[in-house]
Amino acid sequence: MARRLVAALGSAHAVCTAGVGRLQQSTGLARADATRLIQSIRAVDIDREQHWLSQHSGRLIPFGHSEYPSTLVQIPDAPGVLRVQGVLPSAEQPIVAIVGTRRCSPYGLRQAGRFTRGLVEAGCCIVSGGARGIDAEVHRMALRCGGSTVVVLGSGLARRYPPEHDELFDRIVDSGGALVSEVGVHHPPRPWLFPRRNRIVSGLALGVLVIEAPERSGAMITARLAVEDHGRDAMVVPGPADSITHSGGHRAIQQGWAHLVMSPDEAVAVLLQDQEGFRRFFMPQ
Repeated sequence: MARRLVAALGSAHAVCTAGVGRLQQSTGLARADATRLIQSIRAVDIDREQHWLSQHSGRLIPFGHSEYPSTLVQIPDAPGVLRVQGVLPSAEQPIVAIVGTRRCSPYGLRQAGRFTRGLVEAGCCIVSGGARGIDAEVHRMALRCGGSTVVVLGSGLARRYPPEHDELFDRIVDSGGALVSEVGVHHPPRPWLFPRRNRIVSGLALGVLVIEAPERSGAMITARLAVEDHGRDAMVVPGPADSITHSGGHRAIQQGWAHLVMSPDEAVAVLLQDQEGFRRFFMPQ
């Protein structure tokens, strides 16, 4: 929708200031849909958001802005506006998503650290969801290695979740990484926001690596979005054959839509084979 609106009206500012008649004329939306869209746009208190962002080194990045991530532009349901605190990776730096379950095993934590270290040392920025378990270990290891990492929140920047990761989130911003959200800065966490957040994790990355995840999990939703909706790669680190918390990744390998990888080098090789962004970074002309 964001792509359609900006293409029709010329800019994000024009979309935000358009009336019902202009939206209908430019986009072909029904009057009821155009009215609901305008109401949702105007329900956001932009002045309040801008004040908070200015006090916390944050900013709004609308779709179509030069700083809007190029990988995210390509997905079909790109957010209309990003709220960003910190520094996004440059367009030249490849981004890999690493995801997994909150209820992870010691083995899963070891693999999360191992693969994060290897990918950071290969020059990648790591994106994940900032959740407990695998996500948190991924972000912490990226910091330990001196790498950059991006958290995509399922809440507003002023209502960061989970709250016990506040110190980690501050360290990420202070170390040159970023926190990203598509909802208003004061929006509380809600269950429906986390599946929505997963498409941004996938959309930012050139590939999604699953460390440990059961079949019905946000991590597997993210991996499937990467393959089916975003044209990216999904990769899985294998675990014990009888482990429920690895069953989602094992099933994806069995069904043929995810690559089995046993080392960071293998993950890089998958992305070099299929993703132009990786080839440009590792094999410049």
